[in-house]
Amino acid sequence: MNNMRVSRVQGLLLVAGILTYLLMGALIFELLEKDHYLKMEDAMFHMKEEFFSNYTALSPEEVELVIQKLVKYVQMGVEPIGRHDDEGRASWDFSTSFFFVGTMLSTIGYGNLCPQTKEGQLFCVLFALFGIPFNLICFNYIGTSISRLFESCAEKVYGKRKKKSARYIFVFVVLGILMFLILPSFFFQWMEGWAYYEAIYFTFVTLSTIGFGDYIIGIKQDRTYFPGYRVLGAAWIVVGLAWIAVLFQRVSSFLAPEDPKPSSPKKSKR
Repeated sequence: MNNMRVSRVQGLLLVAGILTYLLMGALIFELLEKDHYLKMEDAMFHMKEEFFSNYTALSPEEVELVIQKLVKYVQMGVEPIGRHDDEGRASWDFSTSFFFVGTMLSTIGYGNLCPQTKEGQLFCVLFALFGIPFNLICFNYIGTSISRLFESCAEKVYGKRKKKSARYIFVFVVLGILMFLILPSFFFQWMEGWAYYEAIYFTFVTLSTIGFGDYIIGIKQDRTYFPGYRVLGAAWIVVGLAWIAVLFQRVSSFLAPEDPKPSSPKKSKR
């Protein structure tokens, strides 16, 4: 099937459109979820303070009940570690909301944070219903642009060859792994304090859309993040997934057999 042809102006409009859609979604999710999240956080820390002030008098059953409540809060995205007044706590601020909508539309779905209010859940359904197809169209354009960049690199190395050649696929894979897996892993290792194998594990699990949720950026209380760190992470996810999508397309095209040339129809005799 032929790729959808998009002019540069149409492509820029697509990118501007998806950015506007993401910004709008992030703002709405922040409005719908932030107050509810802060109330849950207050309740969790209040329960935690009561436990520390009275834990010696609690029965094993009461301790078990506190543990179950803490697990429930964690499942709802509330981080129980640290103190209530710690700076930089993850919450439904704009940066977190933008990262959430980016991972949602890319169908990664880490699961560490999700809408808890009725309004937020209903809006999530509508937002994803229209946003995921829109995002896929943008992936196609961004991936095609990346492919053209890699094509020019391959032409400088090997000269002009067929795009289905093994050498072109090799350059496409190597440059993509370097740009979207190896180099970003060094950056995430530095920002998160991970070992390099943990960072490369995170980048692969994310770009493959497996999304286990065991490693997530920007949520550690003992780390200092620069403003827009998670927004930058969301941008890396979008561009990296576009590369993955085109990579699968190129490999499939390379492995597919060549179509035989259609024979010219014979003229019917009258």
